[in-house]
Amino acid sequence: MTHPTKAPALLLSPRIGGGQAFETVARLCLEHADANEPLVDVHGDHEAVHQFRVAYRRLRSLFSLAREVSQTDPEAARIKANLRELTVAFGPARDLDVFREGHPDLSEANARRLEKARVTAYADALDFLHSATWQQTRTDLDAWLSEGTYRDLLGTGTWSGRVWTAGALERRRKRIRTMGRKLAKLSDHERHLVRIEAKKVRYGCQFFGSMWPANAAEVTVMEKQLGALQDRLGALNDLATWSRLVKLARLKGMEPPSVDVPAELAAAQETADRIAALPAFWESTLQR
Repeated sequence: MTHPTKAPALLLSPRIGGGQAFETVARLCLEHADANEPLVDVHGDHEAVHQFRVAYRRLRSLFSLAREVSQTDPEAARIKANLRELTVAFGPARDLDVFREGHPDLSEANARRLEKARVTAYADALDFLHSATWQQTRTDLDAWLSEGTYRDLLGTGTWSGRVWTAGALERRRKRIRTMGRKLAKLSDHERHLVRIEAKKVRYGCQFFGSMWPANAAEVTVMEKQLGALQDRLGALNDLATWSRLVKLARLKGMEPPSVDVPAELAAAQETADRIAALPAFWESTLQR
């Protein structure tokens, strides 16, 4: 593989067992990560580090959706925590890549400062990736998936995949409904939490939507609206992110971006309200 690759589409049987559904998604996330890992390089295609990080963020979201696993299995909880450490380690490299793409007209001096910060960020991230701690975590993760202790928790019977998935997605959407009623009254941190919930449900749509083939249109609408909410709430976080990166790269004489906060909040609220009103493709399973 010589080019970065995006996450492959998933096609799961409606009758799949819960444990098998979890394992299938987890292994596909790891395949996505492994395909992009060799291409992660500060002088290479920036999309590689993005896709590599996304793969592990998706895997973390899977663990969050299957909360009963990490709540009852200490090994799963430890692995989940270490997955977060990896995505955090690669955060500055990805953020600085995005910053550079968004600021092509930097002065020569600031461009040098930014490039120096990027080189350092990539070196730190790769140091973590090649550390004994992470290598052991990845070995433990592969072994844990093969042992399959999660299968009994999530179900081995026919249709059990839809049962636990529906419950997980409904819990997360309820959080969006509750927290997203009045976004303007939330703190920046609270709005960030709403964005995280939207991301997890969107990934859940991508992971498990195919288990409801008759509701494919509803899956698509839900996923798109969740993505739109992420984008709107992300725009509200631009200023804080910008300030952090300017400080990290020690850039001089930079003007902060102009963000129309009231307009972005209004658009985000409209999107959150639409999500709250949408029919959930998993509802029929909850009603059984």
